[in-house]
Amino acid sequence: MSNSLFSGDKDWKANACLNWSHDTIGLYIEGYREAADKLVHDVVQSGTHQDILVFPISFLYRQYIELQLKHIIRESRIFLEEGASFPEHHRIGDLWNTANSLMSRIIKDHDHSIKDYITKADVQAIKTIITEFVKVDPESFAFRYPKDKKGNNNLDGIQYINLRKLHDQMEVLKEKLDKYYLCVSLLRDFQNEMRAEYGP
Repeated sequence: MSNSLFSGDKDWKANACLNWSHDTIGLYIEGYREAADKLVHDVVQSGTHQDILVFPISFLYRQYIELQLKHIIRESRIFLEEGASFPEHHRIGDLWNTANSLMSRIIKDHDHSIKDYITKADVQAIKTIITEFVKVDPESFAFRYPKDKKGNNNLDGIQYINLRKLHDQMEVLKEKLDKYYLCVSLLRDFQNEMRAEYGP
């Protein structure tokens, strides 16, 4: 076996397999969220390391949100035949606005029934949680560095973050964002089936 850091070894259970999926963004999305969940579980069970693990946990959840929104944006644009890109910035407030705007267009122009599945309460729940993150970490710096680019303290004024509560809110957010992705994914599948059957 190679001595390289990024290579396999004899204890196969510890070997992570890469490049087996054509589209890996879903693996990144689930990986960041699952890692955060496991760290929260460890903190809650052990009652230790809260003050140091709060930073990676919060960053991992934020990264999950960012990637899931970008995934929804990309899939929505593909369905609407507007390319396959997503914004390269890290402003999750803007990403949410873009994803929600695209879904509103899809509902209006392609499938009115979605509004019965993605309710106003769902939209408000997503907006509320993302707005909380935006207030604390608008551009993905606050949980990675103690100071911003201007030398100001990040997370200034926040004394406590309850990691169990953060986890529970991320579960709520996941359920709501999954609705967005499921809708556009099913529409894309139907679109592909129609094209395969009848042509572009």
